[in-house]
Amino acid sequence: MPDGPDPRPGVADVPRAAGASSGGGAHRIWVRVILVLATLLAILSIVSIWANRQLMNPSNWSKTSTALLRKQTIRSALSGYLIDELYANVNVPGQLKSGLPPELAPLAGPLSGALHNLAEQGAERALELPRVQDGWRKANYAADQALVTIIKGGGSRVQINGGTVSLNLRQIVADLAQRLGLPPGVAEKLPASVANLKIVTSSQLGLVRSLAKTLHALALWLTILTFLLYALAVALARGYRRSTLIWVGSSLVFAGVFVLLARKIGQGQLVAAITSNASVEPAADDAYSVATSLLVQVASASIVIGIPVILSGWFAGPASWAVKVRRFLAPHFHERPGVPYWITAGLLALFFLWGPIPASRNPLEMLLFTILAFAGAHVLRGQIAEEFPDTAAGP
Repeated sequence: MPDGPDPRPGVADVPRAAGASSGGGAHRIWVRVILVLATLLAILSIVSIWANRQLMNPSNWSKTSTALLRKQTIRSALSGYLIDELYANVNVPGQLKSGLPPELAPLAGPLSGALHNLAEQGAERALELPRVQDGWRKANYAADQALVTIIKGGGSRVQINGGTVSLNLRQIVADLAQRLGLPPGVAEKLPASVANLKIVTSSQLGLVRSLAKTLHALALWLTILTFLLYALAVALARGYRRSTLIWVGSSLVFAGVFVLLARKIGQGQLVAAITSNASVEPAADDAYSVATSLLVQVASASIVIGIPVILSGWFAGPASWAVKVRRFLAPHFHERPGVPYWITAGLLALFFLWGPIPASRNPLEMLLFTILAFAGAHVLRGQIAEEFPDTAAGP
């Protein structure tokens, strides 16, 4: 992104950089301060976007929950909890006794205890079934949808003051009862509160609503402010905008890598802090990995966006390979002015088809990428035309 480049190849930035260093020292300091601040905000933006998408999007919540259930450690822990709930609310020895011959009735108690261990193994296998996993997905979707509705102002005052947001696993427990051979009427006798995992209690709803609204605002405005600071840094860097553009890309890459490293380090620290039982640690470890998988996507998106920004800054700079490529492209761009835009369109099409990040499949963000890419192609075309004004096309 040069300002009045020198017509000699490869020295586009040299005169401007010298002038900038003699009279733009204050600008350089401000640009550096802005870039540091933008980097910190980029890190916070990544975390807030992840939390907002995870909490306020029932589809993401249910997908993450289903991914959790596909982990063997999670299924093992959940099956133990569900069977405990079943035994706590159903008189299993009494049910067995009613189905046994009178002479075998005394064996109901020992059989019930033996059946408990077998039931956990059967429940774990049942949780692998598509029908059960679909029930789990729907229950999680409904729970998060209820939470989002309350946060956004929906729901009655009774729900907010006297109710809770819970994960209703009653149907799954009823299915397990049938698979264990208990009479069909047992499922109907289960109390309404059985297997309801409380996500948010009534006393917490007000606080959760405030925090969620704040989180939603942060996810939006931190992202906007971050990119406004990047734009301001480039605007102030008159005379060395190309190198500033490289630092902008490096800032995005650094923010993404920092979050990924922090996630990795935090996994060991957090899991050890919240689990005192060694047998539960594998399940907690898998739960952490799956729950933060969306964070990996957001951080990776920052890296994927930052790399082309760095490359574009290098490509417009004085590096010998960049000058050779621009010299090669100059005659073709001169004779066919539409070529740079067709090349840009082709690269964008490949990027959207590849879809390495969720933003590459979102219509609004795709439009933003397209506008920025074509603007960059236009600036590059102008730079090449000024650097090599008299180059004729070869064979």
